[in-house]
Amino acid sequence: MSATKNGIGIEINAQRTATSATTTTAVTPTKRLPGDYGELDVEQRGPICVITFKRSAVRNALTRRGYYELIRALADATFSETITTVVLTGAAGNFSAGNDLTQLRQYADPQAFLRCSEYVLSLLIKAFIYCPKVLVALVDGACIGIGFVIAALCDVVYCTERAYFQAPFTQYGICPEGCLTYLLPQLLGRVKAAELLLFGTRLSADEALCYNFVARIIQATDIEQQFWPQLEQYARLPLESLRATKRLLSEAERTQLLNALKAECGELKSLRLGATYQRAIEAFVNRKGREGGVLSKNKL
Repeated sequence: MSATKNGIGIEINAQRTATSATTTTAVTPTKRLPGDYGELDVEQRGPICVITFKRSAVRNALTRRGYYELIRALADATFSETITTVVLTGAAGNFSAGNDLTQLRQYADPQAFLRCSEYVLSLLIKAFIYCPKVLVALVDGACIGIGFVIAALCDVVYCTERAYFQAPFTQYGICPEGCLTYLLPQLLGRVKAAELLLFGTRLSADEALCYNFVARIIQATDIEQQFWPQLEQYARLPLESLRATKRLLSEAERTQLLNALKAECGELKSLRLGATYQRAIEAFVNRKGREGGVLSKNKL
């Protein structure tokens, strides 16, 4: 969230990074958490819950099942007494390419699916807004559409040098979602946010750091031995202090986030049923059918 990215203060110590090549750092083993997850891997690494988007064949694009699984994983982390921090990341070199629009082929009535989209989206976004644990996004590769939304809703965002961010909603005839119309102007400034949201342009890793969207760029080869041990140290800070600080930072902007979400969903409701979006989705799904599942570069 906008006010919280700098507030939690989780940083990778530069001096540790410089000397890590000659220092062996203990890495806490992970254990898989219970739950019937299909699109996610949910594991615990010390006091950290690690949620990994794992549909690598489609660059970790999410279906509606993925939405519900993510809501459940956040709820489980919220009520866990041993978890202080939740990290969201992606498998196989990508964070998430957004919504998998080919799922519409699975529904006998795609219009019914679209009509309840705003309701399901609201459930997911509110799960992030009200989550009391520290939320961290670790982004590698593509971070598009709802993937961009998820990263923006986290307290702290880190990315690799390969990461890029994109919100191509207008290219499909709809508007931004998930509080992006509030979050991006707060984080990047109105002009840069308008360029991203109006034209669907990409934000590179270097630009994301320059515009304060990410706290630090981490080399992909350094994640396991440098990023995770350092983050685990921060996740072991006094629980009551983390909770109080997160609560103060979150409450300062919760009303604005909820207002933005409501306004966006109101616009989306009519746009999703409009002719422009319908034609764009039909063309996308038909193209995907001809390509036999080969991934498009842009998903919503």
